[in-house]
Amino acid sequence: MQIQSSYTSSSYVTPTKVPKSDNQSADFAAVSQEKPVLEEMLENLRRDASVRDRITENDDGTYSFDIRASGWTENSYAAFAIVTELNGGSFSLIGNSGKSYPTEADTDLFKQMTGYNMLNLGGSLVVLDDAGFPPAAADQSSVQQAFDFILDVASFRSSGYLEGELTAENVGSFLSAYNIAPGSSAFIDQLLEELNKAASPIVSEDDAVAELMDLVTT
Repeated sequence: MQIQSSYTSSSYVTPTKVPKSDNQSADFAAVSQEKPVLEEMLENLRRDASVRDRITENDDGTYSFDIRASGWTENSYAAFAIVTELNGGSFSLIGNSGKSYPTEADTDLFKQMTGYNMLNLGGSLVVLDDAGFPPAAADQSSVQQAFDFILDVASFRSSGYLEGELTAENVGSFLSAYNIAPGSSAFIDQLLEELNKAASPIVSEDDAVAELMDLVTT
């Protein structure tokens, strides 16, 4: 499943731009994924006949994918993205160039919040589970929220409005800049909890929530 961002920031207050640090990484080229992991995902997807019938393994180790066959599904779309990446090609979509991509820390946070992997396959972000399948229907709404938020974080970092990674220490000022407060949505509350777990797992949950609320409101 290719999840496209529908999240807009037009209603937010523009934050104060901060200078980029010298060691701030550029937009990442790809989430670190070993080829065997993608091959395993592809094998899982090939259990689906609509995927299996489209794929041919070539003598040189590459794959051919029949894009003319009818009946595209989320699984066949995911498989096409993986095959393109394994073949060393680009799965980039028109209009995808120039976008800001998340860092590895961003995608780790996405995985913590959703359980899904945000993969950069040939320049396009694709969300898949550990077996290579797109998000289940019941998860799509929450995954979309996380996806859109992570892309906005990457965009504002690239523009200089956020320095470094999103952490429990700086999330307060970041959310305040966009008039977002704890309790505004289940997603934001989960985000705050996950950031705090990563920063100080020994702090009690009640104390952690209180501290994060103080960060956002001060």
